[in-house]
Amino acid sequence: MSGEPRALNSVDLNLLKALDVLLQERSVTRAAHRLALTQPTMSAALRRLRALFDDELLLRDAGGMQPTPLAESLAPTVRRIVGDIEDLVVPPIAFDPVHDTTTFSVLATDYAAVVLIQPLMAALATEAPHVRIALQSITPAVHQAALQSGEADIAIVPSRFTRPSPLPQHALFTDRFVPAAWKRNDRAREPLTFAQFDELPYLSYKLGPVLAMVDETLLGLDRPRQPDTIVSSFLLGAFMLRGTPQVTFLQTRLAEKLKAAAELKLLTPPFPSPTVTETMTWHPRNDQKPAHRWLRARILVLARDLLGPS
Repeated sequence: MSGEPRALNSVDLNLLKALDVLLQERSVTRAAHRLALTQPTMSAALRRLRALFDDELLLRDAGGMQPTPLAESLAPTVRRIVGDIEDLVVPPIAFDPVHDTTTFSVLATDYAAVVLIQPLMAALATEAPHVRIALQSITPAVHQAALQSGEADIAIVPSRFTRPSPLPQHALFTDRFVPAAWKRNDRAREPLTFAQFDELPYLSYKLGPVLAMVDETLLGLDRPRQPDTIVSSFLLGAFMLRGTPQVTFLQTRLAEKLKAAAELKLLTPPFPSPTVTETMTWHPRNDQKPAHRWLRARILVLARDLLGPS
């Protein structure tokens, strides 16, 4: 920042709230709506913020508005300061999970839905009988937009899709990929060797703009494979193996849950298979909401107690 230092009493502290919301929403229109302001008023606040910090803070590109490096560095501090002030002056609304009626919108891949959200819903049936989970299955790469728009309360996605991210997040558990084949596929034998793998038809996954983790690992080993089948769901992929000579890679916890129903056999991989870390992320607007904090804490406990370490 240039010029003489400013005295604190010369700075409108309401601008910090505006900056916090602008950095969360990355949209003047959405920020104005959240703060119940007109768009011209919010645009004026952004102009004042740019003058205050001697930086553009938010720059428009083809994907919307993106923060400058300075804005990225300011975001955690501003969020903490605004949150501390809100804690001081805004009384919390108590949440009673036994009696309160609340619906949470949760985004999750089919994998996370099976290994984490289903047990969560079973636990809530007795612990919080009036709490509802509206589960949405989406491509992990677009979860930030759903959280920023308010379409979703929480997303459970692999950490590779939350780095980097302006949104708060918490690692839940890890899992490792394991080769899987139809149990009557005699061509897939234990342990799976590269010679077998190269000869067998291969089923892989497309979950967004990035390579599947196993495909990325194979590329790094200079042994890329062209998939014979590509699906967008690990759950579907497991059942697609039946009656075929195909081999795929599944998260170990999912594979164990589906082993009987999908008639799978699980094999030792011919290379160190990648590890996936499932992460819970949410929008900062929900940081201090008692109901939201309760659900996040319940998910953390469930992930620790039910799933444990990798």
